[in-house]
Amino acid sequence: MGNVSPTTRQLLTESIIFWSVGIVLYIGRMVSRVIATGSLKRLYFEDYVMTLTFLIYTSLLILIQISSHYATNLMDPADYDQVLRDPQQVQDRIFGSKIVIGLEQCMLFSTWGVKICMLTMFWRLTKNLRLHLYVKIVAVYVAVGFVVIMVTYYAVYCRPFSQYWAMPVENLQCATYQRYSITQAVFNLSSDAAMLAVPIPLIIKTQMKRTKKVLLICIMSLGVFTIVAAILNKVYNFASPYTTTYQIWYIREASTSIYVANLVCLWPLMRKIFGFVATQRGSDPDRARRGPANKGRARISPSETARESRSRLSTVLERAGLLRVFRNRTAFEGVGSSGSSELDKRTACAGVAGMGSIEFGVTSATREKSDLEAGASHNP
Repeated sequence: MGNVSPTTRQLLTESIIFWSVGIVLYIGRMVSRVIATGSLKRLYFEDYVMTLTFLIYTSLLILIQISSHYATNLMDPADYDQVLRDPQQVQDRIFGSKIVIGLEQCMLFSTWGVKICMLTMFWRLTKNLRLHLYVKIVAVYVAVGFVVIMVTYYAVYCRPFSQYWAMPVENLQCATYQRYSITQAVFNLSSDAAMLAVPIPLIIKTQMKRTKKVLLICIMSLGVFTIVAAILNKVYNFASPYTTTYQIWYIREASTSIYVANLVCLWPLMRKIFGFVATQRGSDPDRARRGPANKGRARISPSETARESRSRLSTVLERAGLLRVFRNRTAFEGVGSSGSSELDKRTACAGVAGMGSIEFGVTSATREKSDLEAGASHNP
């Protein structure tokens, strides 16, 4: 595949499949945010960034489809004479070259939009933690990388800028984009690798079930495929400079990064869906012990009811006490209970948001305690 350009049909098929999955995850993200915050007006900054990024990502896929119908000024020098004799081919290649400029910019903004989205979330989650300094350093590096890439693209590697669509091209870098690709790859891959190191300590030190930790680590590990796709993109680009194989890898790389950025925010929606399913199935912990509702009520004496109420009251008191103890424990090394409380208020994404349910659990337990005390007072 590296020596042959992908067909228009192949590009269209992959674009539709990857975009369809992406739009589902994006909508799921927004629904999860509304569930977590209680209102569409309370979205976080990174949600607006993701909205803009998804529009740019969609534009990227559209431009790839348009580009697949046109050749560019990137061609074998031996074909120059034949192409230059045909004015229509010249015009088509000029148009195709201009489309590639927009395509490259959409890819760059889509990639860096996802980085901004993830870094903004990390910034909020690590506030008042020692890891926050590392997030600041990575954010500065990502910003510097973006500026360097833009400056070199517009003012360094291809001068004058019109050479990007010139026929014939005088500077081969204006057609192959090799130096630009190297610069973009260096900052893209290094910043992705640096960002992968942020969520692992958060997940490991957060108080949550091991299965949830493993699930989150697996989701974050999808970022590794983004790095692999970026590497393969450059490998094929350098190995076969006269093909458009890089476009198929643009689709895969951009799509995977969109997936990862949205998957980590789906936990509130998943919890609501599976909680609803559990409720519909009638998941009552006392059902198996009581048996059928009507028969059980007929057999339970007043004294048994009082004992059951006192037993449930003790269980609730114990549960509330454990929750309060757990709530006051340190969530991260070097952070006291106040830091943990702040983290609970900030975490709305993925499994890290699971810590925020502690407050709800304590409130529910207290309410249940009051109800049971009132019920027990009527059963001597």
